[in-house]
Order: sequence, then structure tokens, then C-alpha cells
Amino acid sequence: MDQKLHISELISKALNQLGVQKSAEDISGLIERPRDETHGDYAFPCFLLSRDLKAPPPKIAPQVADSLSSLVESDELVASVNPAGPYVNFQLNTGELGKQLIPLGLDQTFVKQRVSNGEKLMVEFSQPNTHKAFHVGHMRNVALGDSVAKISKWAGFDVIPVNYIGDVGTHIAKCLWYMQVHYQGEIPETHRGEFLGDLYVKATEMLDFSLLTRAPHLGIISAQIESIDSHPQVDKWKVLKVNDGTQVHQVVCGGTGFQMGDFVAYAPVGERVAGREVQSVDKKGVSSEGVICSEKEISISDDKNKIFVFDSEVVLGQPIANLLAHENVDLLTGSVVEEMQLRTRQVSETLRKLEQEDPEMLKLWQETKEWSMQEFYSIYNWLNVHFEHYFFESDVAEPGKEIVKEYLEKGVFEVSEGAVGVNLEKFKLPFFLVLKSDGTGLYSTKDLALAGLKFEKYQINRNIYVVDEGQSLHFQQVFKTLELMGFKDADKCYHLAYGKVERPDGKMSSRKGNVILFSALKELLTDKITNEYLEKYRGEWTDEEISEAAQKISVSTIKYGMLNQDSVKSIVFDLDEWTARTGNTGPYLMYAYARTQSILKEVGGSVADRNFDFSQLKEDAEHLLLVKLSQFPEVVLKSAGKYEPQLICIYLYDLAKKFSSFYTQCPVLKAETEELKAVRLALVEFAGNTLKQGLELLGIETLQKM
Repeated sequence: MDQKLHISELISKALNQLGVQKSAEDISGLIERPRDETHGDYAFPCFLLSRDLKAPPPKIAPQVADSLSSLVESDELVASVNPAGPYVNFQLNTGELGKQLIPLGLDQTFVKQRVSNGEKLMVEFSQPNTHKAFHVGHMRNVALGDSVAKISKWAGFDVIPVNYIGDVGTHIAKCLWYMQVHYQGEIPETHRGEFLGDLYVKATEMLDFSLLTRAPHLGIISAQIESIDSHPQVDKWKVLKVNDGTQVHQVVCGGTGFQMGDFVAYAPVGERVAGREVQSVDKKGVSSEGVICSEKEISISDDKNKIFVFDSEVVLGQPIANLLAHENVDLLTGSVVEEMQLRTRQVSETLRKLEQEDPEMLKLWQETKEWSMQEFYSIYNWLNVHFEHYFFESDVAEPGKEIVKEYLEKGVFEVSEGAVGVNLEKFKLPFFLVLKSDGTGLYSTKDLALAGLKFEKYQINRNIYVVDEGQSLHFQQVFKTLELMGFKDADKCYHLAYGKVERPDGKMSSRKGNVILFSALKELLTDKITNEYLEKYRGEWTDEEISEAAQKISVSTIKYGMLNQDSVKSIVFDLDEWTARTGNTGPYLMYAYARTQSILKEVGGSVADRNFDFSQLKEDAEHLLLVKLSQFPEVVLKSAGKYEPQLICIYLYDLAKKFSSFYTQCPVLKAETEELKAVRLALVEFAGNTLKQGLELLGIETLQKM
């Protein structure tokens, strides 16, 4: 019996007696669970009845309760009805609730996957880059995507879990450049994916100009102020004559802290400062050629008004990067500017060879890409995560460019400063670049091609992208662009955003090399779980059993820790907190399930084939546990609708606590009668089945003993 629908039918009859016509189906959508469980098991809000009964909700609730009283006297399910402010609360009969639920809970009908709704749902998640190390930050995406896929499948969708691997791009050129030009060691036999990630970090360091100089700007040069005059219209502006050693420039400057004769940093026309190209401009009637840079503009300090002035005389026209170079830097060339130009040029050449499929470079790329992929496969296997298909950026790069060409001709895209994009201004979105001026594709180019490929190849009804919140604007632009292209499935694409994972001391970044690598995470978890949970069983359990338990508890720790969070918020990875055996953690829920199995083991296993006297269930703890068990399907369906696994985490933790209270307050194996023992054992098995199914939806495998 559907308890909510049954209560709705009673309310419909009661309202009919009051002259209000409402169907049970209309009422069912209004039925709530009281926040305070002591108020009842269900609640009906009377707000919508004010117009019909011409009274405020607190006065309507007693009328509805009175009308219901005669109906529930003979009702087996509803024990009592009570008005409370604007609500009518319903308390269910524990024995009847047990009679309806427990048999379904024992044969797992209650918790099993719902029937197919005929819709295909693709969930794209994980999306790591080859040639970068897999780290703890990647785990939130994996845990979230895998759980959403499992929950959606339970809700009746035909789910296709897929991965989209970033196997092209500048990061690969950097990695392979460092490997070919600078790495001199041996190639390791294991963890080759992390090895490539380490090369990428080292390459990034070598390309970080700030490690070579205090002023990491290639085109800014030294110059001297030869004269200072007032601006004819703006008092705070000065008109300077600046000599760079070859010619004198007129510059309008609004900064402070300089005087005639000072040696300063000059950015000529065409140079980039603070992300913008310096141009010849008219400043209120005075021509200005170039920029005298502030300390902030050359990265010396955060002062954006104070003009940078050299401490002593310097040679004019020299790159300030050379003049402010760090001491004892390792250079292959004569200066830090030449060194950075060399390194940048070499990386560009590596990227060019990759894009033009130079045979030698293509072979190296394919070999090293496979190192990363084999490591990814191993990680997913350890996490018990599976994909039906892997998409690769390299497969959609050229098709993406063809799409851009096609829709440029159709007038959907336009050329802007040599590049191609789409104007989304009327949709309150920025211009969406889909092809660089040099013909290079972007993430956007590939995403347009990938969307079409997904729907054409798999005939899906919905497409979920599990990608961090930093890409929210990007996906708004992608979906709107698909719509403008006439892509009929654009409205079936959904970006499931989530916050990033941070260390206690701040953000993690592969580029900075401050991530917790997956291999280290796995080792930390396995050692901690083994030492704190399992070592005491050494000798009693086989080494294989301990190893299996360590793996499953470790996975539960990391997955539950990642999922039991508000998806849109950033989270701090805390290994000690997440591995606690008590409290709101994966290990605690696994232990709760293992306890149910331990109880059942003492009586020989499942009790599903026994007869039960459900009238024996009279205690509050029994009632609260049954009510919580009854909520499982609605919680999972709500979680599926919102793509929000945290709802299941919250539910399972509350269920585990209610089971613990029940077990503490209601003796099972030492129950007063055999009849009571039997029905309580059934309640234990029902709870175990529900915990197991709920944990499986989070991607967590249970253990029979812990």
C-alpha cells in the first residue's frame, strides 16, 4: 500500500464532507514529512483551503481533523490524527506499517531498482587529462558522477556512463618538451601516469618567468623621464617625455612617486600590460605613446598607483626582466629574457609537431598517452567505477573545426579580429570564441562536436555534464550556441556543477604541484584503515580478507566524504575526520550494515521465510525505524530528480542512527518472546537490505563483517 496515497484518500473524503472537492492525486503532492518526527509521520498543510473554507489555516486544521476522526477509527494504517497550527498530523499504526513494509523489505522489492521509464540518460564524468597526475581533487567528480549514474539507473533511466579524456593541448606539449629536452633519468616501471604529471609540473616551473626574475614581462624596457609637464585639462595627470635609449616618447601618466631624471619601466605600444595591449591613445587632447608602469603592473608589489623607479641608473632600452633577474638562476642562454624566449619557442615547436602529427612526436604522444590511460583504468578498477565508453578530445578536434566552418557559412558564427565566435550579448552572455585567429580549436570547438556525437551515436534523451563550477559560464555558452545552431537536443543538456576540493592549507593545483596524488591517497587510506580497523583481526582473518576490507573501507571513506557535501560548495579534504569509525562517515555506515549481518548470522542468516506477528511491534524505536525505512524510495527518487547524492547520505546516516537506537532499546536476540524476536530480526534484515542498497547507490560496497 502507498501510505501517502492512502492518507490522501482519507483527506479527500474528509474534505468532501466539508464541501471541498479535492482528488487524492491532488492532495498527495501536498503531503509532507514533519520536520519534528514527534509530531507525526505525515502532515497535511491547510494553506490552500483558506479560499474554499474562508478561514485561516490554523482554524481549518481542527475542522479537517474532526472530519477525519470518524474515518480513521476503523482504519488499520492511521492510528491518530491531530491538528497542529496550520497542519493536520498523522500517526501511523506501527504493526500495520510493519505488515505492509517488512515483507517487501525482506524480499528487497521495496529497495530494488524501479521499472524502466524508457529514457536514455548519459552521464559524462571524471574527464582527467592525460600527462597530468590523478589526484584527490579528481575524486569528487568521480564519486559524484558515478553516484548520479547509479541513482538515475535505480530511478528507471537507461544510464550510459561515459568519460571524456583530455588527450590534446598545451599541457601535453609542455610535458613532452620537458621529457625530451630536460629529463635525464630513467623511465619508471610503475606509476607512469604520475611520472608524466611530475614532468608537467617541472615544465610549468621552467616556464614560470617569475622564477627567473622579479619582473616577468618580456617587452617592458628601461627608460628615463626627461621632462614632466602638467596636463592642460586633468590636474592629476602629467605629460612626460620618456627616453628609451633610441627615441623619446610622450606619455600621459596618472601615477605617483616619480620625478624628473628617474629610471622607470616603459611598456611600448604593442606590449601587453595587465592583460591589455598598449595602444596609442588620445588623453583629453594629448597624445600618449606607451605606458609608464606601476609596481603592480610589473609584479613588484600590489600598489597600482606608485610608479616603479629603479634604485640607481640603468642602461636604457634594456628588458627590465634582465635588470631585475634573480641571482644564481640556471640559464642556457645569456639572459633570462633569451632563456624564456627559448623555452617558449621550444614548447611552441613541440605543440606544432603534435598538431601536424610529426611521426616521431606522434609516436611519443601515443606511447605516453597509454601510460596515463593504463593508470586511469587501474584507478577506476580500485574505485569500482565503470564507463560504457571513453570519448577523447583528439577525436572531436577536427570535427569541431568543420562545424565552425559550416555554421560560419550559415551566419550563426561571425569573424571578430580574425577569430570566430558567436555573439551572445542579447542573451546576457559574453562573446563565445569557438576558433582562434590562427585556426586553433578550443574546448568550445570540441564540445560542440561532442554534443552532436553523443546524441547521434547513442540516441540519448538527456545529457549530464559533471564538471566543476568554474566551467558554469562555458556550459551556458555551449548550450545557447547549440540552440542557435538549431540543435534540437540543446535543452536536454545539463551542467551538474560542483565545488572544488581544497587542502586544509588552501587550493590544490596540478600546475603548482601541491596536489595529493592518488597513489599517496590510496596508500594513506589503506595504511590508516588497516592499522586502525583491521590489524586486530590479523590471524583470525586471512590476509586476502583484510586486503579486501581495507580497499572497500578506504573507498567508502573517500566517496562518502566527497558525496556528503553540498555539491556547489568547495570542501576541505580531511583524512582523519572522514575515516572516523563513529559519526557521519562511510566507515560508520558500513559498520552499521555489518552489525545487521552479525545479528542475522547468529540465527543462521536471512529470516525472510518466517511468519511474523506484526502486532508485536509497539515500541517507539521500532516505529521510528520503520518510518525511516519507509522513506527510502521517495528519498532516492528526489535525489535522482535533483542529481543530489547528498540526500541519500543524509538519509542513510539518520537510518543508521535509528537502527542503533532500536538495537539499544529493543533486545533482538534476547527478546521477551520468540514471536517478538522473529519480527525484530525481520526488522534488522530490512534495515540491512536498505543500508546495503543505499550505500551501493553511493558507489560503496558493503562488508559482512567489520
